[in-house]
Amino acid sequence: MGIKGIDVSHWQGNINWKKVAGDGIKFAFIKATEGTTLKDNKFETNVSGANAVGIKTGAYHFARFGSKSEALAEAKFFLSVVNKVRLTYPLVLDLEVNQRNVSKSVLTDAAIAFLREIEKAGYYTMIYSGKSFLENCLDESKLKPFALWVARYNNTLGRHADIWQYSDCGRVAGISGNVDMNICYRDGLRAQVAVTTEKAATVKPVSNKKPVKTETVYTVKKGDTLAEIAQKNNTTVKALQNLNNIKDANKIYVGQKLKISGSPSTASNKKQYYTIKSGDTLSGISKRFNTSIKTLQAWNGIKNANKIYAGQKIRVR
Repeated sequence: MGIKGIDVSHWQGNINWKKVAGDGIKFAFIKATEGTTLKDNKFETNVSGANAVGIKTGAYHFARFGSKSEALAEAKFFLSVVNKVRLTYPLVLDLEVNQRNVSKSVLTDAAIAFLREIEKAGYYTMIYSGKSFLENCLDESKLKPFALWVARYNNTLGRHADIWQYSDCGRVAGISGNVDMNICYRDGLRAQVAVTTEKAATVKPVSNKKPVKTETVYTVKKGDTLAEIAQKNNTTVKALQNLNNIKDANKIYVGQKLKISGSPSTASNKKQYYTIKSGDTLSGISKRFNTSIKTLQAWNGIKNANKIYAGQKIRVR
């Protein structure tokens, strides 16, 4: 069935968010900005009220741009406003007018520039548009990397979308007058920002002293796998294979002695973290950092390897 939600702005006036939550609303997208100068005067109040009662909050920007440079200016204005509040759902580009009457290609490229600028700040992004505008005024093939929120006031949406805005005249307790109604079909949507406050790692000067060789040996037990042994000893399957001349990682035997560290490794024992970017997969990340999907899941408590999100910070070593 999906998750029930709304989107609001100053047009809804003063909202009783406790009553809204009591009416089964689970998420709310709240207007933050428009163009490069207009800030919705109810934005902070609405975000605070919704957060206080456990409703997930996202923010949207109504676009007026017609070029990449204008899109970037609007994105920066949007970020300057949303950075001051706590959000739990994506940041949305509301693109439903071609104010500058530019071509489909130009408008789409401008939209992508806006969305990438938001992603650079560490947020999960989404694009909103009416079904007809999306299909006729934008190049959807270029927008595939982004989550999609589509408006169509009908009994059926008739196409794919992560969120469907199915009515602009809904009624919800706590709001006087009509309100846009939405259904979210996608689990795991969030606005979690990447950690940006961490200091860069300090590079220590290289010592001229030769490291002392050390060696740790592990005896394989019944039920052991090389992946599990690697995880327990803070190393990788490939490192164990190289150190022990193991060609097939699946062929180890009970009682086998495995070197865990034969000489001082250049790899640090310190944990290493990676911030997921749009388009990343756990499989690709595991290959990049020479580890396994199973190890990444275990380190980061990830139950479903297909459910990761841009901005998520995970341990990779």
